[in-house]
Amino acid sequence: MQARILRIVIGVALLLAGFMVGSHTSTSIHAEMKVTVPTSYGRVVAGDSSSLWFEDSTGTLRQVTIPAGNTIFTISRQK
Repeated sequence: MQARILRIVIGVALLLAGFMVGSHTSTSIHAEMKVTVPTSYGRVVAGDSSSLWFEDSTGTLRQVTIPAGNTIFTISRQK
């Protein structure tokens, strides 16, 4: 009798745990920033998590700094 009650209690506990885990939803929040980089900056030569480096035809390097945090960048070129 005790084994049967123990099985029922464990089954109910697992069922409740399954409902709690299955009903959890997470939401990701991302900021989107649009950046326009002039074509005079040249081509992208390097990049890391905090900046992008551009080199123009004369060899001048320019750095575009990326703000900290979870940011999605969309970079378009001016014509």
